[in-house]
Amino acid sequence: MLRILRFRPANRYYSVKIAQKDVKKYTDTINLPKTKFPNRLTAVKREEQERLILQKKIAVSYQYQQEHLSEKDKPTFILHDGPPYANGQLHMGHAVNKILKDITLRQRVAHGQQVNYVPGWDCHGLPIELKATSAAAGQNALEIRQKSRSFALEAIESQKKEFSSWGVLANWQKNDIYMTFQPEFIENQLHLFYKLYEKGLVYRDLKPVYWSPSSRTALAEAELEYDPKHISPSVYVRFPINPNGLDITEKDTRLYALVWTTTPWTLPSNQAICYNSSLEYVLVRLSEHNQDELYLIASALLEDFEANTQIECEVVQTLKSRSLGDLTYKHLIDKDLNDLPFYDASHVQDSKGTGLVHTAPAHGPDDFLVSLARKIPVKCLVNEEGVYTDDAPSFLVGKSVLEQGNPLVLEHITNNVVHSSTLEHSYPIDWRTKKPVIIRASEQWFINTEKLKSSAADALEKVEIYPRANAEASKKALLTQLQKRPYWCISRQRAWGVPIPVLYCRKTGKVVLNKVLIQHFCKELRKDGSMDFWWAKSLEELLPTEILKKLGYQANDLVKGSDILDIWFDSGSTWSAVLKKDKVADLYLEGYDQFTGWFQSSLLMSIAARDCAPYKALFVHGFTVDEKGYKMSKSLGNVISPKQITKKYGTDVLRWWVASHGTQHMSITVSEKLLQQAAENLSKVRATLRYLNGAIGEKQPSQENIQDSSFLNRYLLSQLVDFDAEITKLYNAYEYNRVVASIQNFLSNQVSAVYVHLIKDRLYCGDERELLAIRQTLTHCYEELCKSLWPIVPFMVEESWSYYDTSGAAFHQQSVAAKSQWQDQNANDVVNAALEVKKIINQQAGDVNSWHIDVVLKVGNAKQLKLLQELHPMGKPRSNSELCEILQVGSVTLLQTADQDLQVSVKALQAPLCPRCRRYSLENAEQGTCHRCSLVMTARN
Repeated sequence: MLRILRFRPANRYYSVKIAQKDVKKYTDTINLPKTKFPNRLTAVKREEQERLILQKKIAVSYQYQQEHLSEKDKPTFILHDGPPYANGQLHMGHAVNKILKDITLRQRVAHGQQVNYVPGWDCHGLPIELKATSAAAGQNALEIRQKSRSFALEAIESQKKEFSSWGVLANWQKNDIYMTFQPEFIENQLHLFYKLYEKGLVYRDLKPVYWSPSSRTALAEAELEYDPKHISPSVYVRFPINPNGLDITEKDTRLYALVWTTTPWTLPSNQAICYNSSLEYVLVRLSEHNQDELYLIASALLEDFEANTQIECEVVQTLKSRSLGDLTYKHLIDKDLNDLPFYDASHVQDSKGTGLVHTAPAHGPDDFLVSLARKIPVKCLVNEEGVYTDDAPSFLVGKSVLEQGNPLVLEHITNNVVHSSTLEHSYPIDWRTKKPVIIRASEQWFINTEKLKSSAADALEKVEIYPRANAEASKKALLTQLQKRPYWCISRQRAWGVPIPVLYCRKTGKVVLNKVLIQHFCKELRKDGSMDFWWAKSLEELLPTEILKKLGYQANDLVKGSDILDIWFDSGSTWSAVLKKDKVADLYLEGYDQFTGWFQSSLLMSIAARDCAPYKALFVHGFTVDEKGYKMSKSLGNVISPKQITKKYGTDVLRWWVASHGTQHMSITVSEKLLQQAAENLSKVRATLRYLNGAIGEKQPSQENIQDSSFLNRYLLSQLVDFDAEITKLYNAYEYNRVVASIQNFLSNQVSAVYVHLIKDRLYCGDERELLAIRQTLTHCYEELCKSLWPIVPFMVEESWSYYDTSGAAFHQQSVAAKSQWQDQNANDVVNAALEVKKIINQQAGDVNSWHIDVVLKVGNAKQLKLLQELHPMGKPRSNSELCEILQVGSVTLLQTADQDLQVSVKALQAPLCPRCRRYSLENAEQGTCHRCSLVMTARN
């Protein structure tokens, strides 16, 4: 070796050191893990790899399991897909939902169970129709439908491609999907509608329903959201009471009923005042008003009134509440109505207001029930645009009830306004337009939920709900929402949807509907391929003469219905169209918003049609938020899309994040920090798989099972049985976050820190039999890990498997199961006993290479001694026992002592270590390798 000491322009001086004799290298004799499975992939390579795996492996996996997995041992697992809306780009909520479903399906397949899963799309509804109508003004219904269908198909193709790219297990190749505008789906829906109509569960009636002026249609409860900061007027008004029938102690006084309202725009439709005969009422004098005026109010609400208005009250007289039924009052706006009634009603409470309720049957469910009981004709002065009709007072005609109604009415009755302020409260808004809704009476179609609630509640009691931690609260929420639902309005006043297949008598409005009509409409549907004929054909064109004769009508005596079915009727009937006949899904898996949506509509429809729940279990997941807990929105600029994640990190990282965070919280945080964490964790998993790939090499033809006495090998196999049982249990409980944690824990501890670390000497330097036994053990470990990982990260597993099984077979074609005979409690106890000793030695050894250490163990505990004796003989020191291997020390002497405490003493060995294995000491410096290594190399040569 030459070393330059110094440099001058004219002279060079060198020092020469004699080189030592080359040290012999043994690298070529060591069994180092070798694999072409890359440690990491570039973005370009990863994208190409995912495309190939999708194309060659995942694309055919659904069909393969249908053809090769039998129902003999396990019945087919049915996961019924809640249809996403066929509109717009996919977001993180879609990713959470579809990937959780896919993990659920894959884990069943991995355990040898056939699955049934048909992805679906909800294709009708207002958002698509609004997109169609915004494209051009003045379109007729047929044009709107054609554009809407085109928009929906375009969205479905885009979404389907992205769902498939996530590795979702479905028969994408055969396009085995369902869409709610498919002719066969609609035909099933029309028959179901008629079935419920025949049973008296579907009917038409005039009722107050939630009405969206911005959408010009009725809305179901599930189509509402709530604005928690809506501002409404908070007004106390007075209605003049006619003195007849009331015994007043103070004569020559004017009487008024004091009423509180937040909807002054409904006062023109007032038809009664309601009270509750179980409450106590008083007449009071108000400090800021004429002293000859007395006001009627519930005594329990006096304090509340004074606090809200700052008006002091003087109680003049207490009344018998039943006497209020004899009172009448004058309308505040319509002077011709001067003898309106007071009605006793249980919905009047003393929790707020005045104990007297302004009653407008056209604008309130409770008000409407009062009108039904009292046979009051309902008066509605508001049209479908939320505008006062020509029947309203002249100053209101043509005015918007929400924008102009309140101030105009208050101005008109200003002399009868006792106090006016505002109230911030939760108010229903249209879930699509985000605009306020009103309650408005109109002729609509309904499902009689009152007849279904009891059976539905009973059926729910038998339904399992996951996650288990929230099961009780989730079931209570679902039952509460079910009981709260007064009735289900299933008609909508739009063009893009399934028309309600009824005719009406032009003169009487009577519904004309029978089985012959339904069958004829279905025949037209099959012929045309859509329901467009409902709008395209006149009744003369649509109905053959023989059908008209059977109906007993002329074509011009009838009119077609103009309503369409609620999209919740569409999606609520998917079980009937997709699962067929009496099939019940094993699982519905959706977000918690579906308590008022799909979970409920499907339940009610199934109970109505066949008196059973459509599902055996429900899994409820949360919604995605940013790291600050905010809902993701474009306006906040906090949106992270699935495409961004898959492009940056790959599909498996997206799936790993979903599994890690998608099941345990109702707010699922999406952040770069968590995604980076997922990528790092998955990188560690990949590194372990790569190591195993290298250690076991390529899959060999079946060979005789090697009988192995190694406790470490037996220990790992036994741990695999426990691991498989734990993972299966967590998968079946849908606790995928714990699956991820268990996999990481098992890899870090039992696999890497214990087994792989401790058997490296045997793996790298051992003889052929030891190597085969280790490879056999690691192969079982590798297969079990692939089985546990495949449901979550199928791309990585299939990629790794391709380097193990070079025949081209995919992992989904394998049958992997931990064998019960691997369970070995003795091996567990023996290895764990040795590991406890190892902890003590590590503390004493410090930074010294432990293979240079000689250990003396003095053991007094009989059980501990017996376990350690399985690994090492008593008495003389030995260096080649399995206890030495586990403790990673050069030599061990095992002795018995009377002292119950374990005594450990360590000392350094002076002899050099074998240059090949760096484990065994050399007896003398001239010895090339240790005795073990010499035998191994000789056997190979």
